[in-house]
Amino acid sequence: MVGCSGSPSSAEELPSHTSAVSGPLKVRMAATEAEKEEIYRLRYQVYIEEMDGERRHVEADVVARRLRDEWDDRAHHFYIREDDVMVACARVVLRRDGPLECEEEFDLNAFSPAFPHRVCMTSRLCVHPCIRGSHLLKQLTCAMYEFLCDQEMQFNFIDCHSRLLPLYSRLGFRTYRPGFNHSKYMYVIPMVLIVNDVEHLEQVKSPFAPIGRRFSHSAAGRNLLFSKFPESIPVRRNSHRTIVDSRDVQLERLLNPVEPAERCEIVEGLTLDDVRLLASLGHIIPCKAGSAVLREGDPGREIFLILDGGFEIRGEIRSSAQGRISISKILPAGNVFGEIRFLTEGIRYASVVAIEDSTVLILNAKAMDRLVSTAPKMAAKVFRNIARIVATRLYHSVGAAESESGD
Repeated sequence: MVGCSGSPSSAEELPSHTSAVSGPLKVRMAATEAEKEEIYRLRYQVYIEEMDGERRHVEADVVARRLRDEWDDRAHHFYIREDDVMVACARVVLRRDGPLECEEEFDLNAFSPAFPHRVCMTSRLCVHPCIRGSHLLKQLTCAMYEFLCDQEMQFNFIDCHSRLLPLYSRLGFRTYRPGFNHSKYMYVIPMVLIVNDVEHLEQVKSPFAPIGRRFSHSAAGRNLLFSKFPESIPVRRNSHRTIVDSRDVQLERLLNPVEPAERCEIVEGLTLDDVRLLASLGHIIPCKAGSAVLREGDPGREIFLILDGGFEIRGEIRSSAQGRISISKILPAGNVFGEIRFLTEGIRYASVVAIEDSTVLILNAKAMDRLVSTAPKMAAKVFRNIARIVATRLYHSVGAAESESGD
């Protein structure tokens, strides 16, 4: 239940081991302005200096090197300090204390009767570089979850960057509606944690489950979510953890497209069971028309496979004769994007915008690593296909630049 608006690479997993941090450190709730000032300065270090966020976060105080916003006045601030240094923090804002940000995008009114008094949002997660990969993230999130139980919250919301979907899914959050372009955090995906749905927490092996068992729990919140947002209903999986529900139609179309333009190169040489396994390792997300799912310079290493709908790549390529040349390309279902950044770890050079309501399968680097360990022969085919796609697109990009420059 960590808010992940703009969360940096600080929180990509929940390790069960400890790192260089010696012994358990206490999670505290800020009670003084001095404690809050330390939190604002850690935020500045991560969001502004590390993530180059000065243009997005106009509220940042560059002189005092602090990042604070209007929601901080009503927030409950949690933090961990080690050797008098602030090393981790996050905040919770309760809806009963006043409006939350992006309420329309999260469709919070749909969560009545829990809304507004049993609804909250968490955000501004920061972890100091020196302790990333340690147990402290798990410790911080568990303390915040227990606070939500004490406060009798039923729904906790975050806006999640696509590369952090595996982390928050493991904590127990669910995706339930299309993402949106946040003014400060690029493209984010709404996720919700049903605080008292202990059955789900146990199913995903969330570290929150043992805490949740100590409080009252029920399926009422889950039933409300599924009734209002059918897309949040999880896919059924068989004993091999492959998808066996109606989404098979979309997956089968990848192998047998209706139109030649929808030929899916990334799954060439795969069987339907292979494609099901690939889908089970990622996240299927709806996208609204007009959403910029990726922007030039965005962080992260994800591959987006278009299951239905269409997207447009918009960007520029360098030309020695003319400097920079604008490019535009339409990608129908069956195509992928994000593959160059995934394979080369280079700078993302283009934006990708949904030109109609669409659905994508998002596969991040960790999902692909799991594929290598669980199905190495299949993984070899997928990576070969990705390399072929990247080589083809780079070749055509160079050709377009030479054509425009007259070479």
